Amino acid sequence: MRTTFFTTICAALLLASCAVYKPSPVDLNRDGTEWYMVSTRLCPPGSSMSQGSMRSIGLLLNPDLNKARLSYAAETEASRYAGLWEDPSLSVEGVRVLRENFNNNSIGPSLSIPVTGLPSLARTIAEQYTEADYWSMRAQERTFLSDLEILRYDILVIHAKQEMIRRRLDQVKQEKQTIDRLYSLGEVELSDYQASCQRYNDTMKESQELENEHLAKRHELISRLGLHPAVGEIELEGSLPAGVPGLVTPPTVEQLLESPELHSMLASYGASETELRSEIRKQYPDLRIGPSLTREEGNNKIGIGVEMSLPLWNRNRQGIAKASGAREVKHHDTIALWRKMQQDVSALTARQKLAAEHCRTEYTRLQSLQETGRRQEQLFQLGETSLPALADARHEIFQRRMSYLDCLGTLLGIQTKLQYINPFYQP
Repeated sequence: MRTTFFTTICAALLLASCAVYKPSPVDLNRDGTEWYMVSTRLCPPGSSMSQGSMRSIGLLLNPDLNKARLSYAAETEASRYAGLWEDPSLSVEGVRVLRENFNNNSIGPSLSIPVTGLPSLARTIAEQYTEADYWSMRAQERTFLSDLEILRYDILVIHAKQEMIRRRLDQVKQEKQTIDRLYSLGEVELSDYQASCQRYNDTMKESQELENEHLAKRHELISRLGLHPAVGEIELEGSLPAGVPGLVTPPTVEQLLESPELHSMLASYGASETELRSEIRKQYPDLRIGPSLTREEGNNKIGIGVEMSLPLWNRNRQGIAKASGAREVKHHDTIALWRKMQQDVSALTARQKLAAEHCRTEYTRLQSLQETGRRQEQLFQLGETSLPALADARHEIFQRRMSYLDCLGTLLGIQTKLQYINPFYQP
């Protein structure tokens, strides 16, 4: 499901909710109940979660994304009222002439006419900042999906390691029991006995470390998805690639120009340009015009007044200086972001190439060791090799499998970042 769909739907709903102010006290108990019901409906306990449903749930419930959507909805609502004219004013005056015993009254409405065009510029600034918030929200969604995909691969790697280490731990226990019996009979040397104990302890420790890592990753996944912790352990569908995956094509410079981060920064820079124009316009006066109706000594009089400031000394120099400095900062930030994006693509491309080489090297070594291990198993069945030698070969294969999974997880993480940095990539 595409990011733009959730962006449009969620922003529209949040914008509609902000249209009228409705005071709603915080009820944490009710919120906890609703949160639990929504979480268990989207992710029933004991169910498995596909890659698509994981993205959908995360885009819907992640608190950081919803906060960004609320900010965008608030800015959109506020921009509708940007650049409104000043309200007209009304002055009423009454004078009592004591000796002559009559009253003089006057009424004078006045209206400020923004001949400098400041309201129009204010509307433009609000629209540009709203556009910047929109692209920033889109960029935040893509970053979230990238991090979520990397977390998914990390969990799949841990699952593969746990399955492998469970089988290896059962095997090591059997090896240790046999070697212990042979050592008690004097048929195994002390060094082989110590190596067997060391393998068992190391494998047990590695299994415990994996359990801790899996627990941390599981809670991180629940937190990122915005689910209630009562959903328990989430089973993920899918598996790791069977071999070394092919290289991901890095985005071109032309493709990077369409990235939401750059669009957001360019819109923000455009707003700073308009703000500078607005500050320059403020050094020129607006007109304030007002007709008046006066009754004086029994006679009705009609007049008109025009008011304007005289910018002799101030001329808004401080505001212009601040806006000019802010524009230069935004200009620097835009250029810096553009350069950083190109540096990131170059670094990720180099890291992908190196990680793929390491992954292929480990895969080749693993294939060779597995072939050697099969021959060792056959020789052991024929009685032509010892159990300690076979145990060493089995443990070396196990270590190479674990190392290959580490390389594969690193490669998949780099490729995920490289994919999502391309603005045209759709998960």
